Amino acid sequence: MPEPLWTDARIAALPSWSVIRASLLVAPRLGATLAPVGLTPTQFGVLVQLDNEPGLTQSALARRCLMSPQSMGELLPGLESSGHVVREAGPRRGRPTPVHLTESGRAALARATVLVEDADRPDALGLDADELATLTALLARLTAAVSDEVSGP
Repeated sequence: MPEPLWTDARIAALPSWSVIRASLLVAPRLGATLAPVGLTPTQFGVLVQLDNEPGLTQSALARRCLMSPQSMGELLPGLESSGHVVREAGPRRGRPTPVHLTESGRAALARATVLVEDADRPDALGLDADELATLTALLARLTAAVSDEVSGP
């Protein structure tokens, strides 16, 4: 029988697989954290982006949330029906439509923020404050590098 190509150590040292494994564990955890507010992680991300920059268009929101415009188009009606966002009305056929948080959306985001910040405390993630800051900075660099690679020049 041939020696395996992959050992436990080699698997553990593969950054892409480590990120995927972490994501597979962290995403459901974030979902459970947000459940009491009635938001999914993706919906939370949309509300965060709209709080940060009111009036983003559907396509701008999609880019910021790393989604296709079609997927964003499927997500926004749910946020509208829950009263969390509103799209500007008017004669805009063929033109980008800005999306805004409502007061209900701001209130849901405020409740969710408290829960997420508590769940993301360094000790809740098995890290100390410096380790968490380093992890966050490294993930931001990784995301930027891969995003540039995917979107191209």
